[in-house]
Amino acid sequence: MRSRLLWVSIATAVLAGALVAGWTVHRPRPARQAAPPPAVASPAAAGAFGATDVAWLQLMIPMDEQALALLDLVPSRTTDRAAAEVAARIGAGHRAELADLRALRDRAGLPDTNVHAGHDLPGMVTPAELAEIGRHRGSAFVTRFTSTLLEHLDQGVLVCAGERDAGTDPATKALAAAAQNRRRADLDLLAGLPGGATGGTPGGPAS
Repeated sequence: MRSRLLWVSIATAVLAGALVAGWTVHRPRPARQAAPPPAVASPAAAGAFGATDVAWLQLMIPMDEQALALLDLVPSRTTDRAAAEVAARIGAGHRAELADLRALRDRAGLPDTNVHAGHDLPGMVTPAELAEIGRHRGSAFVTRFTSTLLEHLDQGVLVCAGERDAGTDPATKALAAAAQNRRRADLDLLAGLPGGATGGTPGGPAS
């Protein structure tokens, strides 16, 4: 099984665009392009928000937005009750989290633009993927949906660990901890769907 190079921390992965060997997950995916440097926080916010905090916010917001587009497809693509329930629960968590992420982004003085628009990054549900998955119905859709969401959650655990380790703003680090724990719980929910079994993803202890 091919291993994927993953981000050890937001600082090395998003800011420097460096892929660091060491952590792998169980699902291979074609190599994706490195992200450009994120926008810089305003001088007023620079004292509270470090580069890792800024990079994490600017990555997590589009990750959540694009995952929600996938989750919202479920009712129109399958009558599978279990899949619908899982999508509704994970979607509710992502929506609440997204509101908190945007509030922190505003406090940091960051623009509301997506600095990762057009970048095919691990854990992102791209427009092309969304269109491809949306062409399926029934069990075929559930399998593709589960596989894609599983990668999104796996990567979320990793990038949240990076913020917890290297971030400086207490509120951002606290949100990363909550988001990491939520994704672990979401992975447990996915385990009941076809293709949803997971061997676990590194990312530090839960808190």
